[in-house]
Amino acid sequence: MGLAASHNAWQAQVERLVAQGGCDVVVFDNRGTGASSTPPGGYTTDAMASDAARLMDHVQWRDAHIVGFSMGGMIAMKLAALHAPRVRSLCLISTHLGGFFFRLPGPKGLSNLLQILAAPLVRRLPAGRRLASRMRSHLDLRCHFTPSFLNSVSLPPPTPRRRP
Repeated sequence: MGLAASHNAWQAQVERLVAQGGCDVVVFDNRGTGASSTPPGGYTTDAMASDAARLMDHVQWRDAHIVGFSMGGMIAMKLAALHAPRVRSLCLISTHLGGFFFRLPGPKGLSNLLQILAAPLVRRLPAGRRLASRMRSHLDLRCHFTPSFLNSVSLPPPTPRRRP
């Protein structure tokens, strides 16, 4: 998934792929996010692509169809470059080749980025986990869909989830 996002964001897609496609699906949190550990050392796309290759080794997958969203797309491109025979196909969503100075965001983009980076701090507050999740959901919607599209879509009310 993208910067500071959890694998939980893929839940609907995973359920659909498993139910309709009979696929084996693995989703995971990049190092330092969600349920993953926070190992010392570099948090580069090279390192995270190597993490993904090691996960493929662990689940004994010789190759796979790879999907990457946002920063996950940057990692997926690096995985394809470093481990080309292991990538059957590559689906890149809302991503770019990287390079900070080659693609500086405008004021609105910088504001969104600061909110994304603030989410881990918000999670530490009382009731912050839920607030951080809502912040991220709203940011994802604003970043990837136009207001006119969002206003035109009619969604059913959310289904309450029971906590385990």
